[in-house]
Amino acid sequence: MVELPVKFLEMLADAVGPKRAETIAAAIRETPPVLSIRINPYKWREDGVVDSVVSGCYENGEAASGDGAGFPAPPPDAATLAPQATPPARIPWCPAGIYLATRPVFTLDPALHAGAYYVQEPSSMIIELLKQFLEKMDLNLRLLDLCAAPGGKSTHLASIMPQGSKLVANEVIRPRAAILRENISRWGLPNVEVTSMDPSQFAPRGYAFDFILVDAPCSGEGMFRKDPESVKEWSPESVQLCASRQQRIVADIWPSLEPGGLLAYSTCTMNRSENEENVAWIIETLGAERVSFDPEILSQLRSNGVIVSPQGELRLHPGLVKGEGLFFALLRKPADSLPQEELPKKFVEHRFTNSGVNDFKSGNYKSAKGKTSISGHNNSKSQNSGQKFSQSGKPLKNNFQQQNSPSQNVQPEHEMALSTAFSGDWPSVEVTKEQALTYLSKGTLNLPDSPLGYLRITYGGLGLGFVKNIGSRANNLLPPNLRIRMQF
Repeated sequence: MVELPVKFLEMLADAVGPKRAETIAAAIRETPPVLSIRINPYKWREDGVVDSVVSGCYENGEAASGDGAGFPAPPPDAATLAPQATPPARIPWCPAGIYLATRPVFTLDPALHAGAYYVQEPSSMIIELLKQFLEKMDLNLRLLDLCAAPGGKSTHLASIMPQGSKLVANEVIRPRAAILRENISRWGLPNVEVTSMDPSQFAPRGYAFDFILVDAPCSGEGMFRKDPESVKEWSPESVQLCASRQQRIVADIWPSLEPGGLLAYSTCTMNRSENEENVAWIIETLGAERVSFDPEILSQLRSNGVIVSPQGELRLHPGLVKGEGLFFALLRKPADSLPQEELPKKFVEHRFTNSGVNDFKSGNYKSAKGKTSISGHNNSKSQNSGQKFSQSGKPLKNNFQQQNSPSQNVQPEHEMALSTAFSGDWPSVEVTKEQALTYLSKGTLNLPDSPLGYLRITYGGLGLGFVKNIGSRANNLLPPNLRIRMQF
């Protein structure tokens, strides 16, 4: 049983009320986390490439569970999945999200490596609600996921952003940015670019966005059930440090948001300091305006356990929803906002005097006691050059821009094999599951009946990577860092 700090329980009760706090605390102490995935609507297949426990969520195009009645219909490909006797339930606020009753061996499912789905915590999928706002804005939006690693919310944004839009997925800490890069590559959607920049670098470099997601590094209370060790690192001091740092992050990126643009602010924590109080600070200091969700949607969220504040902010908590702790608010930059050089003096002073500036820029996420206290981040130093980079460390113009001509003398980039924009420049060879796992283990394939030269390996029609077939064998070109080491 997880022993929760007394001060945490007091702050939780202040945020949600004593009765709800008791329910949430009991769920953290006594119940296991739920398991879920979010499917890739551009890659999901019905031909058995995903382990059987994952498939079968929908029957005859309708949800197999009553959860989420009234929400948008699931993606077309998901609706054609073959039914099971006891199909998993979809996540109420995200039609592409599926609860799983048991855990498959994800590592040994080639479809995961091909980007057919993403293993993601259910509450984090609440950003599906942004789709209705993005669709009303423009067909060619510029989006930024500022604190993007490991990539769950970035891949989600890429799936719901309007046609012709471009997403920048940013992570300040380079080792985490490499993981982000891998997940973006697997998802395979074009017009997504990975960067590693401090929030303060965007405006001076001329970046401007119509939408920004700040899923801010936080004290991580929402992860207590999934990661009991994080409880030991929690302290009231770390909460205040995180709240101050979150203000600095938003203040630094605010000039890069276009007037009239939207900013979504979220954390995976539960206290008011990092959530409601920071939203109030953003409104008071930066002049942001709250954006309300549709009343019908809010009513459906409430019926599924989501706490909706009078101001329209959303709280998801274990024990109340089938998911972990998360806070979410949507704000707008007024259309008549001042340019950066004319911002109020208190805003400019805050950007350069707020505590936590130096430790964020260096990647040094430490609490007053010297323990790592920022959920989802490690204590690695940031090699913060601001350069876009590829998985191999080479400079990158665009994740899925073809950098090689389809010549058999030039090795194709790995990302091209996974891209939904792949246009058949190299021949594709379909393999069995055993062959796919051999390939993903960096083993050697024998493809005597296939053309010589560079070939794209596919499983269930989904690209996994490239080989070079020399006749006697096919040399495996999977990047070494993507190799799986589990026996199969």
